[in-house]
Amino acid sequence: MNKFFIDYQNGRKYYAYQYQNGQIKYIALNEEHIEALLSKILSENINKLVDHDNYTEIYFDNLSIIIDNLKIFYPEHNSNDKYFLILYDKIKEIEEKERIKKELQSRKIIPRVNRTPKLPTKQIIAGILSFSVGISLIAGSINQETKKKEKEPVITAITYTPPAEETKSVINSPNYTINLSFPNRVETNRVSAEESKLEETINNFSTYISLYSTNYGLPYELCCALITQERPNFKDGVCHNPCQITYKYFVGQTITAPLYDELGFTGNYDTFLVTEDMLNSPEGNIRVGLAYLRNCIDRFDSLVMGTFAYNQGISALNQACNYFDLDKENYLGEENSIKARDLINRYYETLGKSHGDKNYLENVFSYLELENRGSITLSYYLGSNQKTIEINNTLVYNSELSR
Repeated sequence: MNKFFIDYQNGRKYYAYQYQNGQIKYIALNEEHIEALLSKILSENINKLVDHDNYTEIYFDNLSIIIDNLKIFYPEHNSNDKYFLILYDKIKEIEEKERIKKELQSRKIIPRVNRTPKLPTKQIIAGILSFSVGISLIAGSINQETKKKEKEPVITAITYTPPAEETKSVINSPNYTINLSFPNRVETNRVSAEESKLEETINNFSTYISLYSTNYGLPYELCCALITQERPNFKDGVCHNPCQITYKYFVGQTITAPLYDELGFTGNYDTFLVTEDMLNSPEGNIRVGLAYLRNCIDRFDSLVMGTFAYNQGISALNQACNYFDLDKENYLGEENSIKARDLINRYYETLGKSHGDKNYLENVFSYLELENRGSITLSYYLGSNQKTIEINNTLVYNSELSR
């Protein structure tokens, strides 16, 4: 592939892309491919810049790169900054050549119809020039590192602080990124001409979902997606058992879940007895469902595995580890969540049993309202610590770069 896209999603993100059946498919690059791409930026010349409404395509000798977010030029204080400094310099060079060309054309009074089309982009060039101070600081940091290697006196690096309005929108980098491939059902799986199933969930249950997702330190977006996956359709304006609670397992049981507020863990717990009347009401049903999800997440130290356990059962991982004689400790934590999911699926396949939904994660995440490039960062609590996780859809569904 020779077409690439560099975006900023809590940091620079790198993709290859290709057209398939009228759609654009984005493929996240690994570290090796990122290094190869950045090396080409260093070695190749810019031939032209083409300005579109919402993005700019930069054509090099043997590849092209799409850019639609000036934040990729923000210093991240790592080894990749130098490549973006070089890219910036190359764009400035193209801008200067274009300026000189226009000046010469105006002096010769060349008819407009014969003039070369205006090349560099209004959005990217104007924006980049406005960040010249920040870029110069990248150079300062790189020069400092070079001088350290040459054993020259150390120069104190200047810290670059983005403008105040930009700082507000910056989110800390996620603690973990999970890559899965799933279709977008937010747009395609509609239950009526007016609302998608997700919109129907939000319109009918958002008050309860917001209340209990906050109380239990859960991401609101994930709770909406999970309930949308679980719940049956409305009949005569009513949706029974939206969290698909199995009554025989829950009625008569006492659930205890930690309580959170906007500042984090409160030190208190919500303890309640599950009754049939509670499960028959939308609020009670959602309270039980999200308290159980909280318990699953705490059991596995993982938002992802906790979500899968909501469907498979909180004891499924323990059963799989016992069957294969494996240490369950090696399957806990966010970094082991997909490995744990795959082990559970292998366990039931080995037994020849159909149990739950082996694609439950993909089916739930397909209801998340992802960002333009197919990812979303979710914030949640593990104990008293706030965590973030990026859900990255490697099967991106949007059909326009500018969407």
